[in-house]
Amino acid sequence: MSHSRHSTAASGEFHPSSLTPGTAARQSLSGPSSAPPATVAFRVIEDTPPGSPNQGLLDETQYATYNPEKDDWSENNGPEVPHVVGERFINGWTPISLKKKFWIPLVIFQIVLAAVLERMLAVAQHINGWPIPTSYTDDIDSPFHYVYTLPPVIIAMVLVALWAWSDIEIKKMQPYLDLLHGDSPPNKSLLLDYTRTNNFVVWISAALNQHYLVALATIIGLLALVFQPVASAIFSTKPTYITTNLSNMSNLGAISLNLGQEFTDLTSFLSAAGYASSSVLYNLGDPNFLHGPYTIAPFERLTGLSQLPRSLMDNGTVKANTTAVKTSVNCALTTTTSVPYNGNGWTNHATYDNCTFTYSVNQTTAHLFGTNVMPDCNNTGRPDWFLPIVLWFFTYDSSPPQGSATYCAPSISLWNVEATVDIGTGNLTNVVELSPLNTSTFAGSSASDVMALNGMAYNGVAFNLTGADEFVTARAAATKVQLPASILEYASLQPGGVAAAFADNSTFTNLSVQVYTTYMKLVAKSTYFQTLSGQSIPVQVSYFQSRLWLNAVAVHVGASVLAVVAVLGAFIQLAHAHSRRYLRLHHQPGTIASAVTIGAQTSLAKILHGQQEEKEIVQALQDKRFRIHPQTMKILTMGERGYEEAVTPNRPGFFQSLKSPGLSKRFSRGVPASA
Repeated sequence: MSHSRHSTAASGEFHPSSLTPGTAARQSLSGPSSAPPATVAFRVIEDTPPGSPNQGLLDETQYATYNPEKDDWSENNGPEVPHVVGERFINGWTPISLKKKFWIPLVIFQIVLAAVLERMLAVAQHINGWPIPTSYTDDIDSPFHYVYTLPPVIIAMVLVALWAWSDIEIKKMQPYLDLLHGDSPPNKSLLLDYTRTNNFVVWISAALNQHYLVALATIIGLLALVFQPVASAIFSTKPTYITTNLSNMSNLGAISLNLGQEFTDLTSFLSAAGYASSSVLYNLGDPNFLHGPYTIAPFERLTGLSQLPRSLMDNGTVKANTTAVKTSVNCALTTTTSVPYNGNGWTNHATYDNCTFTYSVNQTTAHLFGTNVMPDCNNTGRPDWFLPIVLWFFTYDSSPPQGSATYCAPSISLWNVEATVDIGTGNLTNVVELSPLNTSTFAGSSASDVMALNGMAYNGVAFNLTGADEFVTARAAATKVQLPASILEYASLQPGGVAAAFADNSTFTNLSVQVYTTYMKLVAKSTYFQTLSGQSIPVQVSYFQSRLWLNAVAVHVGASVLAVVAVLGAFIQLAHAHSRRYLRLHHQPGTIASAVTIGAQTSLAKILHGQQEEKEIVQALQDKRFRIHPQTMKILTMGERGYEEAVTPNRPGFFQSLKSPGLSKRFSRGVPASA
């Protein structure tokens, strides 16, 4: 029987080796042998053949079932990836920087920050910045410099780092997305690593590979670098001219005739003449509360500003509405004729407006000068101290001897003015006329006695000396001499000396205007103002203060970049989320263990077995296509079992990824019917 069975096998009727694994043999057509069982299900699988080639077959015909997992692996025929029927997709691993709870607050924060910066800039421009502690300066060594520069830079660093985090995760996930889309060449999947290329050039490679999300994410990361230099320039301190209103300044004077002791004993006139004479010789300038032709009512300069830092007051000004006496000296050059007399002197006639003043000089010295009252040619009946005056000069150094005289008819007018006073020096820097003075326009003013003068001004040369003692008389004489003496002295110090001044008669007139105007303003200060105390007037204080500002260019650039990065970043996050919606990573990739896991038990392991050099790895993977299984996350090679069961979507375009309802194929939910 054994022999007949061997013969039958040799005749080619059938042999177990000719059967397809996993199937049962049909009934033999050679004879009436008994039929085999209808169903054969051999689950016992022998890993080895019979003990020896000569071992006989069993009495009953049996057929082998082969375990497909024991088939030899080949490049195009690997083991089938197991499936679990009814397996549901799980929520795979997603990088923190690509999760909604990460990027949505980041985008909102940047948009809000951009709006806040623009609003702060508008507020800063409206209020002239924010005050800073006076103990801090604009010096870069000041601690405050870092107080306002470091926080924006730190915020910028955090934002740059967060976007760089998203950028690096997008780069890391790109190979998996290419594998998910299917039929991916090795240079765009297994061999791809964007993280090792400099960001300034990697976006070009990504664009050439049509990985537009990677390219755009890199560009956004580069654009975010603008945050740091812009942040360091947003805040700055600069001296700012600040104006504030105060109401507790005290007015120290009001227009009213002051005919007190200093007026009657001529002390005020003598001191005024001395200052006026010195001003031309030493360029002293106007004293406090005098400016141009104006003498203003004095007011408190610093005491009322105690509520403001003293260090800020050194460079400020005070504006106050007050009263002023405007002095006009009305000086002009006269026509002078000189006639010799007695062979040792000269008689001089100075004529102006048909009014002539005559004076005689003897040759006692080379230069002579004086101050006198002009005759009352118009018969006004005014006292001598209200009449015009003449300042005359004569020299024997010229041939013939020569004289020069200047006519001055001082007058005053009263004004309501806006006066600007420098706080540090007390100098009156500007006066703006508001209106002629009316006694009802300035509280507490008693200017009626000055108004009664009807514009007449004390000339400061002639005085009422009735009952005066010798000291008062001496002061009067000294006052008359000081004015022309200082003028002649100043002329002698100029190039060409006195002779040049006489050659150009206007020199003496110009100097007379300068000296006599200063003298008349000082006389006005002591004569036309009464001292007050305790009367408050509103003032406006302006001063330079170091304040914190926002740089307009830096704010606009920073806000624009914040908004652009936020909008584009949100767009990229949405597009990337759509692109990876079927990617279900079971663990965080990137480690060696992770790499082994996703390639284990696949033909990829055999392909790369023994390959060590980079060129060997590239050559081994060349011309192959790869895919990642949507359920097991195993990397499959084209031709490998399970490759066709994995999703094979068409690669979505950059904009298509946002609008396409889904990929071109669905995931298989279980073992295919043919399996």
